[in-house]
Amino acid sequence: MAFMIFKKEHSPTGICYMNAGQGFKLAGRSGLLYRLWNKMNKPVGCGWSVTADDLLKEHCKDFSTVAYALVIDFHPSAQNRIGLVEIEAVHIYTYGDSDSAFWSPMMLELRDVYYDEDFDEPLTANRKQGLLAQCALSATRQKIVEFLYLQGGWNWGRNGSTNAAFIHDEARKYFQGFFNCD
Repeated sequence: MAFMIFKKEHSPTGICYMNAGQGFKLAGRSGLLYRLWNKMNKPVGCGWSVTADDLLKEHCKDFSTVAYALVIDFHPSAQNRIGLVEIEAVHIYTYGDSDSAFWSPMMLELRDVYYDEDFDEPLTANRKQGLLAQCALSATRQKIVEFLYLQGGWNWGRNGSTNAAFIHDEARKYFQGFFNCD
């Protein structure tokens, strides 16, 4: 996954997202989640949440959170599609002790930004970069949730092997609160 900052611009047809040419780090000891966990006094044995605004403010104090979005290219190496989603919130249940986190299953609340798989020929890096420079929002803007986990060092779970997060009772109860069953 590639993590990028996009600027939201108003256009005659609605809102357009423009790549601001800047990335961000969500996981790891220098990542936004770890920094916010520290600012919240390292909650363990409970759930905690951050919004896209919280993440943007932590990333750069100068960002107007209304004018920017945290965007994930969920398959950056793909040559046959472009898929972008925007982070709206991250909900985490951290297991650990008063000193450190052992592991943290998390639920990302996402929304479609842009998806296209209708390409005549494989995408080159330059062509993809040009297409990502500015993109109109997906018509549906569907809400999506994704479950991932962070290991004790605040790094992503192992890619390519099992990276599912087993959600136990207390964490499951916490995450249930974010599902609206209308």
